[in-house]
Amino acid sequence: MTMSEMQVLRHAPIREQVASILRNAIVEMRFAPGQLLIERQLCEMTAASRASVREALRLLEAEGLVESQNGKGTHVSVVSPELAGQVYVIRANLEGLAAELFTLNADQQERERFFAAVDELATAVEQSAGADHTHELLQAKNRVYEALFNGTHNPILQQMVEMLQRRVTQLRALTLAQPGRPQSSLAEIQEIRSAIENRNASAARALASDHVKTAAGIVLGALKNSPQTNDSMSS
Repeated sequence: MTMSEMQVLRHAPIREQVASILRNAIVEMRFAPGQLLIERQLCEMTAASRASVREALRLLEAEGLVESQNGKGTHVSVVSPELAGQVYVIRANLEGLAAELFTLNADQQERERFFAAVDELATAVEQSAGADHTHELLQAKNRVYEALFNGTHNPILQQMVEMLQRRVTQLRALTLAQPGRPQSSLAEIQEIRSAIENRNASAARALASDHVKTAAGIVLGALKNSPQTNDSMSS
């Protein structure tokens, strides 16, 4: 994301645009868990006033993405292993169900859109070798899941997924930062694709659920070894 992309557009509610910019930076791990957010720097980054930045931070605090501590400023919230575990339990079930419903319900156009998104993810993974392309990887993977959930033809499932989306993206960024994970994650998604291509709904469900469980193991291990997590638990 360029600096011009991070600056606020003046024709929309400023506090909401600032909140959106900061939210994306948090969930994509460009602001690290536990990091102190300095208002002056946020004003410079977003080209917004200090009042707008403070309003945006209050919105993010209500979402649980930041925490304000008296005398210590505002910090990015640290995701505990317990919270991450809870998110992944729900996510494994939802994504498994989504893969099954997609296999059963998606029309040809939706299938082609999903397959194209997987191909785009493969390209993003290939281009990410040896460099930090977390933003591009997250965008590509989000498009895969958007295509998957849209093809379920189940609005209630989509609403449930949207409730978790910010936490899931934040955890996904942590997963993709682990060496070799973008490649292994892609291989798992390609197995899900194969099951969908073969219209094997039960296999698609099992593979999608296993994909999430594998990611959960990686994230939980990283969180338990994280200095930020340990500091938060001891404070």
